Amino acid sequence: APAHAQLGGILNKAQKIQDAKGKLDDLNVTEEEERTIGEQVSAKIRQRFGVVQDPAIHKYVTLVGTLLAQQSERPNLAWTFIVLDTDGVNAFASPGGIVHITRGALGLITSEAELAGVLAHEVGHVAHKHAVNAIRKGKAVQLGSNETLSSRGPFLDKIANKAYDIVLENKFDRNDEMDSDKVSWTLAE
Repeated sequence: APAHAQLGGILNKAQKIQDAKGKLDDLNVTEEEERTIGEQVSAKIRQRFGVVQDPAIHKYVTLVGTLLAQQSERPNLAWTFIVLDTDGVNAFASPGGIVHITRGALGLITSEAELAGVLAHEVGHVAHKHAVNAIRKGKAVQLGSNETLSSRGPFLDKIANKAYDIVLENKFDRNDEMDSDKVSWTLAE
């Protein structure tokens, strides 16, 4: 092919890369948008597992969690702690400050220090925006070419759906997990 035709192909590829980068830059979400994403993720998690209906358990977990969250790098988030009604042993961190722990995990925890360690790990995921960053790193949200910043609703819905998968399936990378472990060590001291 002639040189100008080859150059045109390179320029087209460069433009596509630039467009893709611009769309990834749109993944810079505000704290309000992050909370909206987290609420959508939390709603799906609560629908899947149910919520323990014992106010005393929620109060205790919330007290421990809030104490930790206030020492985090993002103390001003509207932190929420939820106990899920399942025997499964797990905890989940939704973006925007929503932390879930299962009844099964609480049943195995033998001290307040252990609870603090688990909750602090999840607080670390939220504080360092691991779910949103995982989407960004993986380029997991494909935006239509006609989406603009003025139509953030569908964009945020796509992020929330992907965040749900990441949170529920514990798809944080090894570095994010180690980062949250460091946060939990610091917060739970």
